[in-house]
Amino acid sequence: LNKRSLQQMKYYLCMEIGGTNLRYGAVSEDFQLLSFSKIKTEALSDAVRKDDYINGLLQPLVKKYGSENIRCLSLSIASLMDEKRSMCYSSPNIKGFDNLPLADILRKKTGMPVFMERDVNTSLLYDIWKKGYDKSGIIIGIYIGTGLGNAMCIDGRIYRGSTGSSCELGHIPLYGLTEECGCGKAGCIEIKASGKALEKLAAEKFNCPVKEIFKLHRSSREVKNTVNMCAIAAATEITILDPKHVILGGGVVEMEGFPLEEFINAVRVNLRVPNPRNAFRIELSSFDAHAGIVGAAINAAGIMGPLH
Repeated sequence: LNKRSLQQMKYYLCMEIGGTNLRYGAVSEDFQLLSFSKIKTEALSDAVRKDDYINGLLQPLVKKYGSENIRCLSLSIASLMDEKRSMCYSSPNIKGFDNLPLADILRKKTGMPVFMERDVNTSLLYDIWKKGYDKSGIIIGIYIGTGLGNAMCIDGRIYRGSTGSSCELGHIPLYGLTEECGCGKAGCIEIKASGKALEKLAAEKFNCPVKEIFKLHRSSREVKNTVNMCAIAAATEITILDPKHVILGGGVVEMEGFPLEEFINAVRVNLRVPNPRNAFRIELSSFDAHAGIVGAAINAAGIMGPLH
């Protein structure tokens, strides 16, 4: 882009804050990536002033693309939020992000409009946009990562629920399970159906790096049980919602040797005949590293409306 085009272009400042990585950049009004950076979240977790740290990362972008051209700052965060998306209630993997009114803090710090959304929701918005789906009906995303992430889009809009805490698929109760989850509740299916469950198996049962657990031990009873538990959670939601599209993603699905066909079959056998079993299809997520920040721009555009 030349200097003239930069001066005429409106853009979104976007940031994805995950438990491990922090990604940020600038996204054009037609959702093209202008710049992208990735660092560890640890420095933000350790920062006493979160607003100063975030603003410090963004200022070089403001200088490059112009403060007068910013539409807003849009955040994608691994956090439980309120319905208005102003408060981060619970962020187990980001220190200092519990009960934090982050949107208001950053509005005061930057002078920009600020929007926030859960990271799984922005990932789903990005996947829908990239795949060019018709947005009518129900589209769900199941993202198996450290936890069991879930998002739902109804007629083009993210479903948040009455309190903002919808789609916590990983925290549906599993009968007979009494172990306490990281959320503070006992018996969540995520205890048995997640990357955390695989990490525990890798360390305590197989003594191998978790990234190699499917490559080395996918035929073991314990690994098969973990995959099956993920499939049972997915089948539960599909049975209730009968969605038009099911998108599957997350770091676990990206791992070498992930038994995709076995997972799909395990979902299918837990669905009723003839439907949704016969109509059920899974499509893989894009797995693009910048999905969260472009998805944050898509979310902001949906709130603010088109520029022209």
